[in-house]
Amino acid sequence: MNNQASGHPAPAGAESSGPSREWRKFLLLAFVGLPITMVLAIAAYGFVAWFLQILFFGPPS
Repeated sequence: MNNQASGHPAPAGAESSGPSREWRKFLLLAFVGLPITMVLAIAAYGFVAWFLQILFFGPPS
């Protein structure tokens, strides 16, 4: 992080994220993060539907 507005130089280990680093982040999110999130969301929806059928609505007719 570069704090140019405050006049402080960036720490030695901090580099600005270049295009290759941004592509790696994008690919990680697109092919790992989103599929895991979608599987968890669909599983949660299925669990809620099952739970409501068990407690209130009964099996579908």
